[in-house]
Amino acid sequence: MLSPNSRDYNIEEYEENIRNLKKKIEETGKEKEATDNSIIQLENVLNILNQQKSQIDMRLNILEIQEQDRQRIARDLHDSTVQNLTSLIHKCELSAKFVDTDPVRTRLELLTISSTLKSVINEIREIIFNLKPMSLDDLGLILTIERFINQLMNHHDIDIKLTYNEERNDILPVINLSIFRVIQEACNNAIKHANAKCIEIDIQYGESNVNITIKDDGKGFDTKEIKDRITRDYTGCGLSIMKERVYLLSGTLDIQSTINKGTIINISVPYSCKGEDQ
Repeated sequence: MLSPNSRDYNIEEYEENIRNLKKKIEETGKEKEATDNSIIQLENVLNILNQQKSQIDMRLNILEIQEQDRQRIARDLHDSTVQNLTSLIHKCELSAKFVDTDPVRTRLELLTISSTLKSVINEIREIIFNLKPMSLDDLGLILTIERFINQLMNHHDIDIKLTYNEERNDILPVINLSIFRVIQEACNNAIKHANAKCIEIDIQYGESNVNITIKDDGKGFDTKEIKDRITRDYTGCGLSIMKERVYLLSGTLDIQSTINKGTIINISVPYSCKGEDQ
């Protein structure tokens, strides 16, 4: 080890070593800076790729929702309207056959045709309402939901209670429509699949989010069992389409359900969302 009093060292040699070390440190710093810049560029590229993937996923989700809506409309038309119209054809043919020989029976058949036509018109009106609830634009979300609830209670043995605070009028129409669709789907699921007799809907408008809770007393289901099961409509429960709608609104959806103890669905949707331009 060298000491200050040692005479066995060369100052110029050590100064040269120090200069070389400083040069290496400087070169290393430049290499680090270049590496950092490369990392930043790669991160930017990765972010762009993730954004593109997210946009692709969003478009696919929208297409999936549209296709599921088309299938639901097709089922509604086939199960009710088409069958009623088919029966009308038979009754018209029967009336034409008996118009001269049995006027009384013809009159009865015509009365039946008139009644069936009124039923078909009401069914088509309901389908049109499901496609585009006109009252959303004119009356707002709450009154539209109340109208929907009244329709359900008129057609089914169900008691539905709605609670809410003051509705905001500055929410984008696409958000209101999507929220209505999710509530609509949840209520139909509770009636058709869970055999519920009571549904409670609570809508609370907060500072930045609208929070919805939908609770039913139906038969419930095992959430763990269907969590990873991917089918066309989650075994008929329609959970996938609800999740996709909420996802497109940048919201959250939580489902709590226990067999024979009902289901609770909690939804939170921001007033501005990534999917608002869709």
